[in-house]
Amino acid sequence: MEKEKNLPKLPNGWIWINLGEVHEIISGIGFPKKYQGLVEGEIPFYKVMDISKTVLNGGKYISESDNYVSKEVAELLNVNFIKANSIIFAKIGEAIKLNRRVIVKKDCLIDNNIMSIRSFTNNLFHLYSFYYLNTVKLTNYARATTVPSIRKSDVELIPFPLSPLPEQQRIVNKIEELFTLLDAGLEALQKIKSQLKVYRQAVLKHAFEGKLTEEWRENNGYENVCSSKLRNLNKEENKKAQDFSTFSELPHSWGWSTINNISEVVSGQHILKGDYNYEIDGIPYLTGPIDFGVKNPKVSKWTKNPKAKAKNNDILITVKGAGVGKCNILDIEEAAISRQLMAIRADSNSTISEYIFYYLISKFYFLQKIGAGSTVPGIDRESIKSFSLPLPPLLEQEKVVEEIERCFSIADRIEEIVDQNLQKAEKLRQGILKKAFEGKLVPQDPNDEPAYKLLERIKAEKEKNEAEKKTNKQKKSSKKT
Repeated sequence: MEKEKNLPKLPNGWIWINLGEVHEIISGIGFPKKYQGLVEGEIPFYKVMDISKTVLNGGKYISESDNYVSKEVAELLNVNFIKANSIIFAKIGEAIKLNRRVIVKKDCLIDNNIMSIRSFTNNLFHLYSFYYLNTVKLTNYARATTVPSIRKSDVELIPFPLSPLPEQQRIVNKIEELFTLLDAGLEALQKIKSQLKVYRQAVLKHAFEGKLTEEWRENNGYENVCSSKLRNLNKEENKKAQDFSTFSELPHSWGWSTINNISEVVSGQHILKGDYNYEIDGIPYLTGPIDFGVKNPKVSKWTKNPKAKAKNNDILITVKGAGVGKCNILDIEEAAISRQLMAIRADSNSTISEYIFYYLISKFYFLQKIGAGSTVPGIDRESIKSFSLPLPPLLEQEKVVEEIERCFSIADRIEEIVDQNLQKAEKLRQGILKKAFEGKLVPQDPNDEPAYKLLERIKAEKEKNEAEKKTNKQKKSSKKT
């Protein structure tokens, strides 16, 4: 085989070879649009998206496709089928970096963005090849062009550790045993992440029903104290806002108010391209969509000619385009804002910004629903101003925010630990594969046939098959003449 540096030493009975010595590598074909879109049929026709869906769903075998063709169409395309147990992967574009590969369950076709690998013989276990290819970064073999791509000739030269056939089976069995345990752990970690998401939503729900601060009210005598801003709301303002009687029951010291009644709403204004720049000069110019649920919006543009400005501690909300409903808090002195954004400036005598901020986060999907009523998603100014929210006295707002942030801090710490363990699990998975193909995962059996003899048999079988194909081709050709 072609020599390559830093290949690990293999156990006795193993040999390094080139992948192409024992595998057939086939590239996909063009898939004419007129044949696409058939969601049922005899023959699946896989695209890169099908591979991604399977991997993201935790599978290694692919059996379903978004496209199928009939046998008649397959004959018209005049192609060789990709046989069952072939390994397929993306061979062009950014998808190469994702390093995803799957095994086809049945004979199929693949489009020209995909390549397949299949052993020439049953003397090579396909799962052994599959797991080994999961240790190979295909980006290392991609051509450095505008659009990265992998050539068949490069794949054929990938180093491949050939082990005795019985040991291949033992290795695969051990890998799958360990991966089953690992996957159970990963499932438990992902379940915790899902539960944390539900927990955060529950915290927000309870916060704005007054349940998080129920004991605090009783201890501080706030049960019968009503916010002055609520007392000042007259019937006409209520009518313009919403019918508050349809909302959930609140503590006696709470009431329903509107964004307009407790804050100033500043609409963003468009700035011409010549009035902003990408170097730190002037004040930041923020456009949507903004980062969701944080207090530090990213800044990439600056301007000396602001038309609408948000100030420190204003709540920013995306009101046009993608990400409508997303909000955060401005943590810098001031910023110009585009018409994709609005700033909500809380009246400090009656409300604190963080209280409004967390309430809007709790109503994100409702805000999205409001904004989805047109071709370009958008929330108008009046909808923001009349948006209603439950309002406790000022001191209790501070306590509500304190309790939310305390609960979120606990959840964030748990999620951080979960993410660390997810990363460790992925490293462990790669460590298992590394040990497997260095011959360190299962013990060797000195009675196994050595790999060099296995290679001789595979090559003999390959030559025999190629001779048979040539003979059959000649017979077909002579019949035609």
